[in-house]
Amino acid sequence: MPLLQLKNIECYYGPVLAIKGVSLSVEEGSVATILGANGAGKSTILKTISGFIEPEKGEIRYKEENIAGLGPQQAVKRGICHVPEGREVFDELTVAENLRMGAYLRKDRHNVPADLERVLGYFGPLRERYRQRAGWLSGGEQQMLAIGRALLSRPRLLTMDEPSLGLSPMLVKEIFKIIRRINTEEGTTILLVEQNARLALQTASYGYILEVGRVVLDNTTRELMENQDVQEFYLGVQQESIRGKKRWKRKKLWR
Repeated sequence: MPLLQLKNIECYYGPVLAIKGVSLSVEEGSVATILGANGAGKSTILKTISGFIEPEKGEIRYKEENIAGLGPQQAVKRGICHVPEGREVFDELTVAENLRMGAYLRKDRHNVPADLERVLGYFGPLRERYRQRAGWLSGGEQQMLAIGRALLSRPRLLTMDEPSLGLSPMLVKEIFKIIRRINTEEGTTILLVEQNARLALQTASYGYILEVGRVVLDNTTRELMENQDVQEFYLGVQQESIRGKKRWKRKKLWR
């Protein structure tokens, strides 16, 4: 059984139907990705899984339990943690205090110091700035802090929203190297929304293409990278054979 299944989820923002019958599944121990244009509903899906948005219809099956509408605190207690777009660290708190916030709901306090040391092993710059305020960190360091804080909750499922946003290419490579390590070394299941489509497809094993609140294509990432429409619209590959096929009727989104 998949660790996570969405079944015909519908979500509204006010009167606007933002998610239109989305179904997807994520196998335990895997990395899956959701791609789509701005406004397609990618972040809404992650917020719905994490309990920040209650769906109007459908089910969110996590470990075979329907968790739709339970709220973010219950999601964290069950092992789901969300790394939001834009990092959203606590600027006035130190790096140490931010990291410990991730362990706030844990009952095994005696294990937290060892987990904290393990997280600092992934993110060397955080060790160097351990007593500094988070607001003084660079964008890349704040992204590391947001991921590290999530790891302190010991998540079984980690949802990540645009982890490369606003970062230099060198930092993006480093962040994704760490994401792969978290998956392989910790066994953490990851559902990733990412603007860098090529990097997302190289990192994940399965992908979903979202268009105006609907899944229009899903497959293994290997198959998606060989799909001519994906190559043109998401990977920037121009091919004579597909120039007249514009199935989704939009231009290339990312380089």
